[in-house]
Amino acid sequence: MRNYNILIVGVGGQGLLTLGSVIGVACAIRGLDVAVAEVHGMSQRGGSVVVYVRIGEELSPIMPMSSADHMLALELIEAARYIHHVRRMGYATINDFLWPPPLSLYPSRDQLISKVKSRDIRLHVVDANDMSIKITGSSISANIAILGYALGVDESLRELLELDVVEKSLEEHFRGRALELNKSLLKIAFEEGLKRGE
Repeated sequence: MRNYNILIVGVGGQGLLTLGSVIGVACAIRGLDVAVAEVHGMSQRGGSVVVYVRIGEELSPIMPMSSADHMLALELIEAARYIHHVRRMGYATINDFLWPPPLSLYPSRDQLISKVKSRDIRLHVVDANDMSIKITGSSISANIAILGYALGVDESLRELLELDVVEKSLEEHFRGRALELNKSLLKIAFEEGLKRGE
């Protein structure tokens, strides 16, 4: 198996650490070697959060530049900030959501998407917040929607982490109604991704 790198970016409060843990536990269930590293200096205040998930043997926790096979981005500014970490023809699954920092000038949605499109990658922009709201009543599970969608569009990721394995990982993170809602959201987002997969 070749190594596979996932870069998760967004801002504090979007469940990036949970998303990294869900993927990490899914890898463990499958018996895959995985390293998960977090960088989140201001995560409690809406600051930038980066999570590296590296699947494969003898890997350092931090991935080299331009080596991410798939970037999962929960916010557009952070997606544009880290897009250069994605390898050529790698994937970027990005939540169509802008959470600008307070009291600062920032690019428009169109400018941010244009910057991301300037890279030679396979880009998918999806309204994960809306998906989450429709299923759970809140945008809090947009992270699970992004993961489900990414599994749908990226066959290599899907070969590593089948849907039922990710569902088992969700059982380690959620209970009761929250678990059932997140499982439903994962499946719906996965089906949407399959429709648009390359």
